[in-house]
Amino acid sequence: MSTSSAGSRRDAQRKALLDAASEMLMHGGPEAISLRKLAAKVGTSTMAVYTSFGGKDGLITALFEEAFDRLTVAQQAAERPAEPLLWLANLSRAYRDFALGNPSYYALMISATLPVPASIRHKEPTADEPTARTIASHPSYQNLLDAVNACMAEGSMPRDANPTVLADALWATVHGLCSLELAGFHESAEEAAERFSVTTGAVLRGLLTPEGLKKYESFTQAT
Repeated sequence: MSTSSAGSRRDAQRKALLDAASEMLMHGGPEAISLRKLAAKVGTSTMAVYTSFGGKDGLITALFEEAFDRLTVAQQAAERPAEPLLWLANLSRAYRDFALGNPSYYALMISATLPVPASIRHKEPTADEPTARTIASHPSYQNLLDAVNACMAEGSMPRDANPTVLADALWATVHGLCSLELAGFHESAEEAAERFSVTTGAVLRGLLTPEGLKKYESFTQAT
């Protein structure tokens, strides 16, 4: 077997282990992850799990990294027009596409019951800072913040606003809508898509300057 073939096989096995572990974690929490059961589910040995992740703690860290990395890839694949308002809209759709395509990873991204590893946090939380807040340093959040800052710079959002406040409002809206959709709140996929469009549009309009609102309305009328 060639080196490249062996590497591809290891990558495929690692992905299979992560996918299976994400399902176990979503349905049962950390206690549900048994390395023996995980290995059996994928058709490999526990040694393969230790080789890939070093143990259960390494596996959970890798799950968080995989979740946020997949979100970042989805965001970076979204079209980035010169108009930052359109970029924001594309990022919100990319977030929803990621959530619907990766429900088990999405479920563990901002969990109050799981420790966010240092590789995701990039810094230690302070006594006054919830662990989830430190996720704001991850590239997936920075993509959103960059788009907000671009909207502020060109006048579509107030230049004197706090960009993280605006970004948090948009993040919370999209995250909440995706959570409802994945929980089966809507009667159909079409209804969920319509509610997503209506709600994200309403929240975004509330954050815009009069100039930004005119621009946004022109975009929506054109589509």
